[in-house]
Amino acid sequence: DTATYDVQDEDDTSKLIRLPWSHVMRLSTGTEACFEKGADCMAIFPETTSFYKAKVSKAPLWKLDRYTGVPAVKEIIVKFEDDEDGTGNTPHRRVPSRYVIPVPAQYFYDEDADVDLTTPSATA
Repeated sequence: DTATYDVQDEDDTSKLIRLPWSHVMRLSTGTEACFEKGADCMAIFPETTSFYKAKVSKAPLWKLDRYTGVPAVKEIIVKFEDDEDGTGNTPHRRVPSRYVIPVPAQYFYDEDADVDLTTPSATA
């Protein structure tokens, strides 16, 4: 499929970026049951517009939406990678569920998948 989306960074509204549909991910509505305690995810770090790797640190709490009556998760509590405080503890952070998405694994570099690209030495 050749469909594309024009997206705009909320922090830099001066330019549009055209992306293939396969690189665009719909945000959650909170009604999907895709996160459990311990699950890896991407979440928007509080007071930013950037997604960072995180881990769900507490089981999500389902509540009935007062307008629709549909069960939903309003927020997910996560711990972000590299977010240690001065004492070395990683704080639990509350993130609205719509800003928590599954980790798109194919976009991350895995050091365990390193391949030696050096030319083998010639032996006589």
